[in-house]
Amino acid sequence: MSDLFSNIAAGVIWTINGFLVMVYSAADHIQTITLAVATILFAAYTSKEQKVWAVASGAMAILASLFAPAPVPLFLLVMSLAGWAGTWLEQYNKPAQHWNTIRGQALYALAGLGFAMYRNFGLGSSIASDPMMSQGAGYLNALIGIGMYVIPLGWLAMLTQSIWAHPPAQGTPDALITTIRTRGKR
Repeated sequence: MSDLFSNIAAGVIWTINGFLVMVYSAADHIQTITLAVATILFAAYTSKEQKVWAVASGAMAILASLFAPAPVPLFLLVMSLAGWAGTWLEQYNKPAQHWNTIRGQALYALAGLGFAMYRNFGLGSSIASDPMMSQGAGYLNALIGIGMYVIPLGWLAMLTQSIWAHPPAQGTPDALITTIRTRGKR
């Protein structure tokens, strides 16, 4: 009888332990999980012409978020959420805004994957071990580090410009076209 209870207790403990491991892993990768949800929804709401590109961009972003070091997962998430906000705020050319988000996210994901390979395969340390190359390795590390911050910030600046740099119009684009076509008559 005591073996039965110890087996049941062990099963419960192992089940709870497995659940806690899943919760800990999810909490550790919350940015990647949120990015995956955002990119999947973004691809689902993209036009048919851009859907393949949106899926590829989202897949690269998720991979980069999983493997790249610190600033990349956060900035990919910020870019994805800012792309959603930009698409929602855009009144004149939503497909272009969608494409800008897909393009920017794909380019930064590609840079993030390159950064992950550079860091995880020890390319920087192998260059730095050579005395003749150590100064160049320091310079290269600085350029890569700066690039990982400048690329998303530049994209966010271009996103902001594309949203708020339109000339003021009288109403929505549909209403403006209707007014022009009907010459202001209802």
